[in-house]
Amino acid sequence: MPQSTVLKGVPRAKYTAFGGITPLPICLKAVSDYLGNPVDYTWAIVACGGAFRLVWDTSCWNGGNVDVMLAYADLERPFRQGAQALGRVFRMLWRKGCDWTQGTADREAMKAFVMAEIDRGRPVLSVGPVGPPEAGLLTGYRDGGETLLGWSMFQDWGGVSTDADEGYFILENWKTADLHGVMSLEGAAGPRLDESAVLKNAVDALAGRQEGTYAKGIAAYAAWKRAILDVTDKEFTVTGEGIVDSAGVMMCQGDATDCLTDGRHNASLYFRGLAEKVPGQPLYAKVADCFGRVAPLIETKIFGALGGCRRDPPQMKNLMRPETRRRIADCIDELEAADREALELMKKLLETF
Repeated sequence: MPQSTVLKGVPRAKYTAFGGITPLPICLKAVSDYLGNPVDYTWAIVACGGAFRLVWDTSCWNGGNVDVMLAYADLERPFRQGAQALGRVFRMLWRKGCDWTQGTADREAMKAFVMAEIDRGRPVLSVGPVGPPEAGLLTGYRDGGETLLGWSMFQDWGGVSTDADEGYFILENWKTADLHGVMSLEGAAGPRLDESAVLKNAVDALAGRQEGTYAKGIAAYAAWKRAILDVTDKEFTVTGEGIVDSAGVMMCQGDATDCLTDGRHNASLYFRGLAEKVPGQPLYAKVADCFGRVAPLIETKIFGALGGCRRDPPQMKNLMRPETRRRIADCIDELEAADREALELMKKLLETF
């Protein structure tokens, strides 16, 4: 086995790549495009289930709410569905000692996995190793696997060097604790997910339920609304210059709106495409209309209340105002109503297959 292999020209996986902001479908599209089977970002986020998710931790202001891995009870399910969406074989290793995955792979097993896949010319989807445990790509290795190269959504935020030729991050002597999982996309596995499977996955993601401390799907709206209305002054820090910091609250609030605008917009595009493809089925257009209401509501009512979509001190200052949070809560009710209608329509669609 060689000491170094670096794949050339893997499309960059970063926020806003391909018009998206959800890491897993961005990475799925980048890999599939590189392997010669280009797919739309819309297909990638819809098929993996990310377009239909909403998650809220009822125990704290959790910056990990938005992670697509939480869309279902099974953390692997979005990855597995993503592989199926590309018509490829799914294989994944989780690291030993990771309490939320109960993984069994040690560092040597994960290193061998990465090296073997890259030597075969296939980028590896990863959870980590740069930044928080979200999807990224490994595109090369050096020093017999002791140095990893790849794309991370977080590599421009400091702490890692970059390759002069490709722009990949370079991570030397990587720590096992930072690489939570690795996933291969091997050979053709037959047909991709069909419409009924996508519908079933969408209904499962959007259905309201409580899993541990997480309220998911429709149930997440009530948890989000309750958290926003229960915010107290202790959640905010005001400096002597009058600068407001509510990073934890603002992150969760902003991630929820990002999740919905990206996800439901692409869900609407997907069902709009089906409506054009199958004009005899009016439910497709109705589902598209429901999901299509979400982003405009957020843009006009939530961002309008906050004074923009950014997460800067002016928006944090506005978030301190009870009347702002009341307006957000009212909009959350409207968002929930749109999703509830879409969920019931998708259930009716499933009955037609």
